[in-house]
Amino acid sequence: MRFHWIKPTSRACFIAGVVTRVHIGKMTMDQAIDFTLSLERQCKNPHLISKRELQSLKRDSDAELIRIRKSTGAVPAAGGR
Repeated sequence: MRFHWIKPTSRACFIAGVVTRVHIGKMTMDQAIDFTLSLERQCKNPHLISKRELQSLKRDSDAELIRIRKSTGAVPAAGGR
């Protein structure tokens, strides 16, 4: 047995779930990653995930969170009208 993503899009879905949990302010990045892994919706054998993959997930989730936070400030209040 080894850790693996269920579908090719599972990693992106995982990152979206982590970013959502962190963005609403309920969890830290580490808590969100641990919780999302524990659900086992996008991956099999989450307890066997490598440190390298965890670091990569954290880095990619953090980059996506920064991108979202920048874009939320760029939208005009009137929706561009």
